[in-house]
Amino acid sequence: MKINFILIVFTFLGQLSFAQNSQDFVVPANKAYVEPFTSQRPGVRVPVGWVETRDVVSSWRDQTKSVVWIVYQKPGDYDLLFDHVVAADKNLEFELKVNATYQDSGFKPFSKKITFKGDGKADSLFASKIKVPKTGYFRYELKPISDPQSSITIKSLIFRSSTTGAHVNHIDYQSTPSVHLAFSSTAPNSKIYNWMYQEILVPKGGDALATYYMSLGFFRGYMGIQTNSATERRVLFSVWDSKDAEHDTTITKHDYVSLVDKGDLTTVNNFGGEGTGGQSYVKTANWKTGEPVKFLMNIAKTDSNSVVLSAWYKVEGQDWIYVASWRAPKEQRMFDGFYSFLENFGYTNGQFRREAYYYNAYGKDAKTGQWINFNKVRFSNTDGRVGQRDDFEQGVSPKYPDRFYMVAGGYTPTLKTANEIPLATKPFVFDLKPFEQRVELALKNELKNRELIKRK
Repeated sequence: MKINFILIVFTFLGQLSFAQNSQDFVVPANKAYVEPFTSQRPGVRVPVGWVETRDVVSSWRDQTKSVVWIVYQKPGDYDLLFDHVVAADKNLEFELKVNATYQDSGFKPFSKKITFKGDGKADSLFASKIKVPKTGYFRYELKPISDPQSSITIKSLIFRSSTTGAHVNHIDYQSTPSVHLAFSSTAPNSKIYNWMYQEILVPKGGDALATYYMSLGFFRGYMGIQTNSATERRVLFSVWDSKDAEHDTTITKHDYVSLVDKGDLTTVNNFGGEGTGGQSYVKTANWKTGEPVKFLMNIAKTDSNSVVLSAWYKVEGQDWIYVASWRAPKEQRMFDGFYSFLENFGYTNGQFRREAYYYNAYGKDAKTGQWINFNKVRFSNTDGRVGQRDDFEQGVSPKYPDRFYMVAGGYTPTLKTANEIPLATKPFVFDLKPFEQRVELALKNELKNRELIKRK
């Protein structure tokens, strides 16, 4: 009896020591995704709440929807618990699915059934033990087996561990990092260009909703393609005012960009929120994954106080489409290079991988008339903090050594490759005459088009 008593005491002390040495890592329940993803307008309630604006997961009444948390974890042994409330007399069954989001994690995916039993009071449900062998992102999905019936509120996930060095980070936002490439050339040139050209190809599966694949970015604006809905694929061309109308009280009518002319398919309006300016876009661009989209832009000096910027695009099987021409006031610069970026302009589907190839980049030297191949890039990105959204790639494509590429999202490890490709060996030949004639026509139409954009 004495020996048994001593064993019991030591067992109790061991459990107490474990409890005292353990640490809880709390993940707010609203740091989650709803899957399958459904595009929603701001202010419209999604089936499991609106992530990033509510502190809990609630009103879960769609059995076809899962809630997915992705967290950053360091190696260790963890107990996973759900801090929750279930309505009295409700027993709700879910499938818990756990896996790593990247290859070579050493983690064996698993799934199990768990049951939340309700008494209307706050409770913590032990769900599973988790062994993390390698630091990285891990995905936790709750998939309803029974109808949730709006009967469950999940406040947080708790990861409890006594492993030295264990750590769990929740992701601060459900968007993706933005990645950028600034283009230049190793060929001798004046760095003064009046035309720019580039192609983008979005591979199949790389076209998550709310993605902007910006191609030609310059000192007063940018041009590229967007995924605006399951069926709508836009080409966008925007030019900034010389001052920010939303924040600069010294702005006058002489600081606003003005429309010179636009194509028949183009919609024009003002924009704000990131500076102000004029925006033009084609909603029916119909670009497709797996096929290149070509971009062309011109800058022309027509007076001593402004420049005129014109843009075109081309998709497979169609002729070049004229988007618009904008007059940018208080400007006399020519192009001196350009940059491209890849971003998520939504925020509820950052778990999906966005990808594009950027290639055949050229600028026409305004002094020599020669097309200069841009074969070198400089990297930059937003966020990028370890343990947050550092899931991006950029550089020379591992698949195509003559193309640059960018990836954002998907919760995979950061990858930066080379920043230079060989200079093109064949001269770039492009007949600019019809485009020059279109700029001339645009200038003739300028006066009658000024009233299309009303500015205060």
